[in-house]
Amino acid sequence: MKFNIVYLSLGSNLGDKINNLQNAINLIDSKVGDVLLISSLYKTKADGFVGEDFLNCCLSLRTSMEPKILIKELINIESKNGRLRSNRNIYESRSIDIDILFYEDKIINQNNLTIPHPRMHKRNFVIKPLLEIAKSKIHPVLNQTTFEIDLNLSGTGIFKINDTLTLPIFEKLKSIKNIVVEGNIGVGKTCLSEKLSKDLNKELILEGYMDNPFLEKYYENPDRYALNVELTFLIDRCRQLNDFNNQISLFNSGLVADYDIFKSLVFAGISLKEIEYNLFRRIFIYMTKDLFKSNLIIYLLQSTEQLLENIKKRGRGFEKKIDKKYLDKVNKGYLNYLKNNSDLNIIFIDVSDLDFVESKTDYIELLYRIKKNLR
Repeated sequence: MKFNIVYLSLGSNLGDKINNLQNAINLIDSKVGDVLLISSLYKTKADGFVGEDFLNCCLSLRTSMEPKILIKELINIESKNGRLRSNRNIYESRSIDIDILFYEDKIINQNNLTIPHPRMHKRNFVIKPLLEIAKSKIHPVLNQTTFEIDLNLSGTGIFKINDTLTLPIFEKLKSIKNIVVEGNIGVGKTCLSEKLSKDLNKELILEGYMDNPFLEKYYENPDRYALNVELTFLIDRCRQLNDFNNQISLFNSGLVADYDIFKSLVFAGISLKEIEYNLFRRIFIYMTKDLFKSNLIIYLLQSTEQLLENIKKRGRGFEKKIDKKYLDKVNKGYLNYLKNNSDLNIIFIDVSDLDFVESKTDYIELLYRIKKNLR
C-alpha cells in the first residue's frame, strides 16, 4: 500500500471552535489516515464577510486515499461536524472548513478540486501555521518554499494563541490508565517512557538501576552476586510501585513506567540457579500480590547488534561485559514469560529501523506503529 503525504488547512469561526477543530482532526485520523503534525492555533478576522474571528491551523497527514476520494471524505467530516455547505458562491461563517493544500507534489485541476490550493499563497492564516510544519515544502506551481511565500505576505492581522490541539494518538494513549514500556537492555525503554509521560501528562516511574550496589559486582562475578542483585532490584521496584499505590488518588491520569514488575522474574530466571530461583519466586509472589496492574505493555523489539551499539553509546562502565549471548538470553527470557502469561495486554513494536531517541519524525512513526497495533 502506497502512502502519500498531504497538507491540510482547517478553520472554524462558529460555536466551540477549538472543539470543532479537535473533533475534525480526530475524525481525519480515524477515517482518512495518520495525522503526523499539527501546527499552533492562529486567530484571524473573518475575511470577505461579517462574522466571528476564525481559529486556523494546518496539519500533515499520511494517507493511502487518492485525491478524489480524499476530498469526498473530508467533506463528510465537515458535515459530521455541523458544516452545512451553501450553493451560494459566497464566503460565510462555518463550524469547520477543511482544505487540501498539497497532495505530495501533484498538480490537479479538475471540477471542484484544485491542488495545490489556488489561494493558499495569498492567505496569512494558511501560510503562517503551514510554516511551522512544512517550512521547506516547495509549492509545485510557484516553485517557492513555504518560507519564501511567507516573506511576501504581511504579518499583520494574525495572532498565535496559547491553546493547543492534540495529536489523536495522544488522545488514544491518554485513555489508557497505566502504560509500561518493556524490552531488552539498551532498546530505549527509559527514553520512550520519558517522552510518553510528558506528552500524555502521566506520572513517570523510572527504574533506579544506579541505586543497586550489587549491579557492577554482578557483571564482574555473576554466580556470586546474582541473588543479591535480583533481590535488591525486587525490593526497590516494589517500593517504587507501592509508593505509587499509596498516592494513586493524586495521579488520576495514570502512569508511564520503564519496567513491569514481572521483569524481576525474567532476569531471575536468567541469572539464578534453580534452587535460588524457586526461593526468589516465592518471595516475588508474596511481595507483588497487591501491586498495581499495567493496562498496556509496549514491548520494543530491536536487533542484538543495534542493542550492543546503543549500550556502547551510552557508556556505562559496568555494562562493558554485556555481550550478544547475554542479550539473546534476556530476549528469550522475556518472550518465554510473555508467551506463558496471556492475561497481559501487550503489543510488540519493531524499532530496528527507528532512532526515536534523537529523531522527532521517528518518534511520531513509533507512535503510529503503536496506534496500528492498538487497532
